Amino acid sequence: MTPDPASGRPGPRGHGLPKTSRLVHRRDFLRVRDEGRRLASGSVVVNWLDREDLPRGARLPLLGVITTKALGSAVVRNRARRRMREAFRMLRPSMSRPAWVVLIARHSMKDADAPRVARDLAAGLRKARLLPG
Repeated sequence: MTPDPASGRPGPRGHGLPKTSRLVHRRDFLRVRDEGRRLASGSVVVNWLDREDLPRGARLPLLGVITTKALGSAVVRNRARRRMREAFRMLRPSMSRPAWVVLIARHSMKDADAPRVARDLAAGLRKARLLPG
């Protein structure tokens, strides 16, 4: 069993964000940075690029995550990545339009619990008008 990102306790497998829903290529991260928009929201920086140009079958939002060594040890960085991916996974069905989203963990992520990361991400996606409300 894999640990639940919110509690750290073992939980059921298969609830994570599938690799097909992630940005993995450097060129995609650079495209979001160069052509997209950016804003900071609490413990995360949200970069996004609207992708209305994609064919209808490929219009799901995709996620990329960045954590730098300045954030802390590998354990801290991995925890931050898991929390950001889980928060995005929960919010993804509610997103109002297709976009590539790259999240960057800010230094305050070290002390942030999973609910705070989810609140910060939701607030950022609302400011970006990627979430209704």
